[in-house]
Amino acid sequence: MAAPFVREVTLARRIADHLLFPLNMWLSDDASQRLGLTPIDHERVRAVLPHCRGRLLDLGCGNNLLSRNYGCGFGVDIHPYAGIDARCDSAYLPFQDETFDSVALLACLNHIVRRAETLIECRRVLKPHGRLLVTMIHPLVGFFSHPIRRPHDPDQLERGMAGEEANGLTTRQVLRLFSDAGFRPVLHQRFLWGLNNLHIAEKKSAVGGRQ
Repeated sequence: MAAPFVREVTLARRIADHLLFPLNMWLSDDASQRLGLTPIDHERVRAVLPHCRGRLLDLGCGNNLLSRNYGCGFGVDIHPYAGIDARCDSAYLPFQDETFDSVALLACLNHIVRRAETLIECRRVLKPHGRLLVTMIHPLVGFFSHPIRRPHDPDQLERGMAGEEANGLTTRQVLRLFSDAGFRPVLHQRFLWGLNNLHIAEKKSAVGGRQ
């Protein structure tokens, strides 16, 4: 199981994380921690944690780091990672309507083949005005970063990239997916030298007359 994520870090560590990011990209989680840096995968958790609220569902959770640090979450993945709470297809979630207050998809929407169906399912399991939290890189960033991160990415090492997957999604693509699934964007923030994006959207009260 991955090492615990540190919620609060010193200003010195934040500066080091920022300045040494180009080096950190090439390091494994263990190597980053040995050097006193925040692992790249943990940076996404650090960006998302302050925006989680209520009961959280983390889709494509991998090592389930977000849920374990948030404390009121449930992590699912289609692959049998150690530490997940359940294994399921994101396009067919085994939860009742309006079960969660927040749903997160960290660095995974571009790897989900049925993106539209997945986001419709996210909307279904969210409570009214529930929030969707998505981190996503631009396709060009993914084109360069995926080969760099490949030695530390179980998905790439064990399964590779399927033809329907993408290196990333543009902000325009993400916003279109949000709109089509019945979400209203409320926040867009960049992090990690502006190379990554946090998109937050809210479940609309109705889509085409549906509640």
